[in-house]
Amino acid sequence: ILEEGNKVFAIDGKAISFDKNLEIEAEKFEYYKNLGLLKAYNGIAFIKSDNLKIEFNKVDIDQKEFTLIARENVKIFETQRKLSIESNLVSYNWNTKVLDSKTHSILKDQYNNVFDTQAFNYEISKNILKIKEANFKDFDNNSFYTKLAYINTLTNQLIGKDISIDLNNKSFNKDNEPRLKGKTIVYDNENTEVSKGVFTTCKKTDKCPPWQLSAEKIQHNKKK
Repeated sequence: ILEEGNKVFAIDGKAISFDKNLEIEAEKFEYYKNLGLLKAYNGIAFIKSDNLKIEFNKVDIDQKEFTLIARENVKIFETQRKLSIESNLVSYNWNTKVLDSKTHSILKDQYNNVFDTQAFNYEISKNILKIKEANFKDFDNNSFYTKLAYINTLTNQLIGKDISIDLNNKSFNKDNEPRLKGKTIVYDNENTEVSKGVFTTCKKTDKCPPWQLSAEKIQHNKKK
């Protein structure tokens, strides 16, 4: 303890907020009282109100800005929605209840859909997850790319724009490469609806496909 309590250094410990909502277990702590700043290294943070478990190499907690910033090998588990996130930089604001990252991240939901995204913003209280420049695969091994999409983590409905989909070829010849492109998409576990869509099963080449189907609306029922 240094400078009349303004600096505190500790190892192998636990930090708990006054309201007991935030709890951190870590190998090393640095606390700067006059700045309202806590730094921790190689540990786990638990945020009880939002059912979050955050593993990290480094974390900064700013009491004045109400933010937690986790860095390096960050793994987040949201137990209520069974959502997991892997990234190298994630911020969390406990006033707005928002998780945010502007770096490459991997997200996996309770239905085993995997999202590889360049940025995300998750409004936990509203169950709204926004992803940008994202590739993802669903549990049927259909591959998607979307420039921007919003996912309801409660219903698992995705609404996105500028979409391209490489469908699995379970229902087609093994040499087919069924795919679908469109302006917008509405997707859930059973149905996919694409507006201003183009569909073909022809193999990908540099030339235009021998045939394709274009429509204002294309619907795909995965079960049928």
